[in-house]
Amino acid sequence: MLRDSFYLIFTIEFNSANVGEMRYDIIMILSIIAFLVIFAVMYFIQAARRQMHEEALIKENDQLKQVLKDQQELLEEERVRIGHDLHDDLAQLLAGTRLALGNLRLEPTLSERNKSLLLRIDHDLNELLNRVQNIIWNLSPDALFEKGLSYALWKMCDQLKDLRSFHIEFLEMGKVKRLPRHVELLLFRIIQEIVNNAMRHSLAWHINMKLYWTDTQLRIEVKDDGIGKDKPSAERKGLGKGLPGIQKRAGLIGASVTTAPIAKGTLFVVECPFMK
Repeated sequence: MLRDSFYLIFTIEFNSANVGEMRYDIIMILSIIAFLVIFAVMYFIQAARRQMHEEALIKENDQLKQVLKDQQELLEEERVRIGHDLHDDLAQLLAGTRLALGNLRLEPTLSERNKSLLLRIDHDLNELLNRVQNIIWNLSPDALFEKGLSYALWKMCDQLKDLRSFHIEFLEMGKVKRLPRHVELLLFRIIQEIVNNAMRHSLAWHINMKLYWTDTQLRIEVKDDGIGKDKPSAERKGLGKGLPGIQKRAGLIGASVTTAPIAKGTLFVVECPFMK
């Protein structure tokens, strides 16, 4: 009887202990599950915030690209308008003035001194007219849309050789292709600005332009023998000033613009992959 009582008490205590351990295990399991649930919720919240932030950045970047594209289009329209105005007004006026001077030189009553003076004025007017025509062509290069980027860059180099006191070379390799109109225009403006910067700021005497056409991209190298970017800032004032703007514009068509100092001068590399 007494033994049965002790056995019953031990059994109850043992079962109580087991129940306590089971409760503890259940509480631990529930705590772990709750922790994992909270961790998962926090992770997904952070991931959602990160995704929203990335989407906002992409949207903002697209908006900035669109603004830059719109500004570029407005700038081109203004360039074309100014070019046409110069052609219709100033160029025609200079040409008419030259014609009048030519007729005046034929007057028999003019002295040799006056004829020589008129000839000097005519020469200066002719030089001015050539420069104005070059400005008109740079503002609105019709040949770019008619014959393509390759011809327009060659024509630009050819005109600069006639108007400037430095040497410029043009070399092309590979099979020439026609690119979309806006791509050709933007690439032309980029190369035009690089060459102008070399002439104005780097004190270059020799400029070398190379076009490499492949099946997948166009690579354009512009190398000058100017002071380069490794010179003190006072010597290279203006060098690279417009490079960030050039790179942003190149990004509109998926192109890239890099630069590196060389032994003498600076090398600009423009790479434009072809869109499939």
